[in-house]
Amino acid sequence: MLVTDGPFAETSEQLGGFFLVEASDLDEALGYAKALPADCVEVRPVVQSDGSS
Repeated sequence: MLVTDGPFAETSEQLGGFFLVEASDLDEALGYAKALPADCVEVRPVVQSDGSS
């Protein structure tokens, strides 16, 4: 596992798709990522909004 401090994509990288999963914490999210059949997986947090402003 390689951990970096930001979403710094190389210019040769392209987004081929994404999975959106609900996980209770980062460790659970990393467990899902390890199960994917891919060479490289990027895990990012998403903040849920209730829609009010």
